[in-house]
Amino acid sequence: MLWLLGSAALLAALGTAVVDAACTPACLPDEACTSLNNTACAANTTYYQSLGMSVSNVSTTVDCKGANMTVSVPKNLLEFLNYNPSASALSQNNCTGAVVNIVQGQRVYSLTVQTKEGTCGNTMMKNTTHVTFANSLYIPGLNSNGLITVGNISIQFSCTYNITMQTALYTVFKPVMTSQNLNSGGTGGDGTTTLAAYSSPSYTNPIQQSQQQVLPVGTTLYFGMITQFPDPAFVLRVTQCFATPTSDGTGSLKIQLIQGGCPVSGDGPNIQVVSNGVSKEVRFSITSFYFQGSDSVYIFCDAKLCQTASGTCASCSSSRDVSESPAQFVLGPFSFLDNSLFSSSSQKGVSVTLLLGSLLCFCIHLISQVI
Repeated sequence: MLWLLGSAALLAALGTAVVDAACTPACLPDEACTSLNNTACAANTTYYQSLGMSVSNVSTTVDCKGANMTVSVPKNLLEFLNYNPSASALSQNNCTGAVVNIVQGQRVYSLTVQTKEGTCGNTMMKNTTHVTFANSLYIPGLNSNGLITVGNISIQFSCTYNITMQTALYTVFKPVMTSQNLNSGGTGGDGTTTLAAYSSPSYTNPIQQSQQQVLPVGTTLYFGMITQFPDPAFVLRVTQCFATPTSDGTGSLKIQLIQGGCPVSGDGPNIQVVSNGVSKEVRFSITSFYFQGSDSVYIFCDAKLCQTASGTCASCSSSRDVSESPAQFVLGPFSFLDNSLFSSSSQKGVSVTLLLGSLLCFCIHLISQVI
């Protein structure tokens, strides 16, 4: 970890002559200015030679941030050792594009990769509580006029995350989810907000797109919404959700699921709101159903940021939502199969809406649910 020595220690080792005023901005403590006309700072070979640096001194830093992990390696040390860190690649050799950053006073090359299995060669290990993504960084030797004097370096790195509603989305291929930015209507910026579908009440088993149209009758869908909006004075609130067989939500046939932040009672599907308007997460579940003459169900939800000072964010009435207007999220189409009632699993031409998991309500009047 010698490359992470603080600037003060390096200045003491090098002396003030290393920082050459001819370069603007001035070079870092382990660099020397090599041009009088432009910024051209390069590794200070005298310094590194005096320390007897070798490949064994090369270390990495890994920054694990939610949907991404970033690996960084020391630029100057590697270049002194005749490596080309600018050409670094991940396990899939087309995953390149290292960029220069400064970390703890040292110039580094950094590569960022999404935390998804298979992306750029990522591997994933998962248990009931944690998920780990791992990859390798390959650093080639410097090609100087066709002459390469060192062998490639391979460095393993990984990030481990607690499995949460958010991180679980990184563990499956193409989860059923949609994202957009929410803001408070003020100057606090915005935050990515995601609505996703899960298959269990733990909200850690996302439904994949390949599964959303072959769900069996009786399925309970668990919907989780989470926002990255940073201001702790705001929480996330779903104001309403409805279902419709049309993808644009404009058809006359709809069934209201959540209104005023709370489940709609009556003859509709079983709805439970587990958490709403109390944190950055919203959780609710819906017993699945479908519409007469249609194979598709789309779920529409309106969401806002709510200021906790109002004291009404978790209430079942109109809350003091600061957003100028709600953002609408849509998931679907979902399709549900019922082999127990029909000889053909694809037949869905029943006289009323079939409410899955509530077969005693088979003769419920759907018209009373139409908005």
